[in-house]
Amino acid sequence: MIRRMTNTTNRNEAGLSESQLMAIAPSVFANEPWHKMSDRYAFIPTIDVVRKLQSEGFVPVSAIQGRTRTEGKGEYTRHQIRFRDRRNDGLMTRQLGQVSAEILITNAHDGASAYKVEAALFRLICLNGMVVSDGTIAPINVRHTGDAGAVIDATYEVIEEMPKALGQVEAWQRLQLSAPQRAAYASAALGLRYEENEAPIDAARLLQPARSADSGDSLWQTFNVVQEHLTQGGDRGRSTTGRRLRTRPVTGISENTRLNKALWQLTAKMQELAE
Repeated sequence: MIRRMTNTTNRNEAGLSESQLMAIAPSVFANEPWHKMSDRYAFIPTIDVVRKLQSEGFVPVSAIQGRTRTEGKGEYTRHQIRFRDRRNDGLMTRQLGQVSAEILITNAHDGASAYKVEAALFRLICLNGMVVSDGTIAPINVRHTGDAGAVIDATYEVIEEMPKALGQVEAWQRLQLSAPQRAAYASAALGLRYEENEAPIDAARLLQPARSADSGDSLWQTFNVVQEHLTQGGDRGRSTTGRRLRTRPVTGISENTRLNKALWQLTAKMQELAE
């Protein structure tokens, strides 16, 4: 089975409309689970959670959905929605330059995923989304119990911890790395995406910024440059057989989340070593 995903973003005050969500992630609107789910599966329509979060002051700003070749399963696959806090007094309204806090919700109606609520960051300058994974803001899994309120409660638990993630970003912005430290970081990051001796590019390529705003030696700048290369792809390289190619973007929901978390953890480890 091959899963891919579609993605759209609308980061204005209103966020994505329901018609926009329907166009890119129809499984958000599923009114029943996939027919192969057991009777123990308590169905919680994702759109109910979206509407409850909107009533609490959160708006969906981007969405993606996995695709499948299994006939009849397309409207039940895994999907992921990012929310921004539009409350005037919200803990998530604080920004660090071009970095904003978001809530990431993942769900599926085919049994592939429980409701998962996680902290995320969005960097406007490169339109890159990150997933926080530092040990202090743990993702919260909500079992399908039939109660959408449990997802809302989990959202607030994550929000209360969000200042820790923003504090982490501030520390990374201040910390300057030496050239050997940046090289070691890039080498370790490359191993998070590719098996040993199978990478189509070398680690030094990951340190080349795509824009002048990312030029610099801070841990935060290094993290962002490397993250963009690994998740967005587009770098010229060669396969193990010598064939010319361009690196591919990471498009699968699970792999994108895994890689972003791993990069966050690697960056936190580099902070420990460099301070």
